[in-house]
Amino acid sequence: MAIYTFIIMYQTKKSYLYLEFIDNYNCPDLKDRIRKLAERIYFHEKTRVAEVGYEVKYTKQPDEFSLEERKKIFYYFMKYTYKNLEEGMVKLSPRPGDVLAAKPHGPKINEGFTESSLVLGKHQRSLVARKFGFGELQDDGFQYARYDENCVLRPI
Repeated sequence: MAIYTFIIMYQTKKSYLYLEFIDNYNCPDLKDRIRKLAERIYFHEKTRVAEVGYEVKYTKQPDEFSLEERKKIFYYFMKYTYKNLEEGMVKLSPRPGDVLAAKPHGPKINEGFTESSLVLGKHQRSLVARKFGFGELQDDGFQYARYDENCVLRPI
């Protein structure tokens, strides 16, 4: 199993808000959604916003890994991801005030690709994101964090 972390830096905070606008164009409470999101990402400040996440590539079916193997992989993933979030990824180092967005989604590994598995997987991934410093799951499906003056992630 290989786990790859990624970061998508948005050119501006306006470009990040634009995606929410496009995704919810026909929503009756669009103006309120955009306002809340702008507050959440500190739109008025000249800082950056990025989306972070991870992708998993399996060498064999997930249920073929023993519990011990899965624990080992998970601990390695946690250590590797902490390092990426603290020191940066792909030559992008964190700066005080930067905002990160993470979208917890995916099935629970040993339950297949069903609706209930997606709900459980989202919950589990949300708990993992909170361990990294992200806040509660928001109505837009994302969790947010912001680097403080010491470049430590703090929940939004």
